[in-house]
Formats: sequence, C-alpha cells, structure tokens
Amino acid sequence: MVFAGTYEHAIDAKHRLAIPSDVRRILQRGLGTGEGDAVALYCVLGGADVLCLYTEPGYQRLAEELRGSDIDPVELLAYEEVFYANSKRIEMDSAGRVRLPDHLLQQTGLSGEVVIVGAGDHLKIRDRAAWQAHLEAVLRDRPNMLVNPRLMLGRGGARKTAGPENPS
Repeated sequence: MVFAGTYEHAIDAKHRLAIPSDVRRILQRGLGTGEGDAVALYCVLGGADVLCLYTEPGYQRLAEELRGSDIDPVELLAYEEVFYANSKRIEMDSAGRVRLPDHLLQQTGLSGEVVIVGAGDHLKIRDRAAWQAHLEAVLRDRPNMLVNPRLMLGRGGARKTAGPENPS
C-alpha cells in the first residue's frame, strides 16, 4: 500500500478523526477487508507534533526492522522503550473514524483542524496551519526539490542503453 495526498479534516471533541474515503478504500483493498469490516491501525508518536498511522502489517514490519537493525543495543533499547510506549493499536469504526489516544494527543498538542498526509507506507496527522507553514517553507527554500523524483533517487541521468560504449 502506498499512501499519498493531503486531506483536511478535524479531530472532534471525542478525539475521533474521520479517515478519508479514498484512504479507506486503499486500506480495505490492501488488507483484503470489505466495507464495514474492522481495520486495525497503529497510532504512533512521530515527533513533537506529529502522529503517524501504520497498518498492522506495516507496524509489524517496522518492529521486525528494529529487531534486526545494526543500532547499538543500548540505543535501540532506549528507542524501543519510548517508541512502543507511544504506540497504540486502534480500530476504525463503521463510520470510518478512529479514536486517537488521549496521551498521544496531549503529547503532540493536536486538536481541531488537522491534515492527514500520505507518507508512502504510512499516514501522518499534523496541525493544519503548521503543515501549511512547513510546506511553504520547504517549497520556498528548496524550489527544485520536486522537479524530478529520479533526481532525489540519484538517477538523474539519461538511461544507459546497450551499444558500442555500453555493452550489455
């Protein structure tokens, strides 16, 4: 599953957030569930002001990568203690909403108007005004950043083809 796009939403008084319908369809298709079936997500602290939503398989993959990482064991233990303590399994209700954990909302200060931003293998929940300011700053300070994704991947040159100079 790949999550992309930006969706403007709000966290209600009961700390619920509606998952956009296109994202719900991606989740249901990717997880092999039908409309109305329970979809489990993991809500994870993603920084001082960001929450991340991972699918259950995505969160498990992340946990496996941590276990197999080359990080110093003392550092890894400290990271895991904070990471897992600030993660919570949540389920989408029949209306397509998730209830965000109180302690994670308190830590991030998120409430009211937010954006749900696709981040490839997960979703990010950010304050709407803070996201807009961040996006404007990035695009102002790095105007060519999005010119060509291949440049970001280090594949900016023309494709090499077989020939006298480039035998296959």
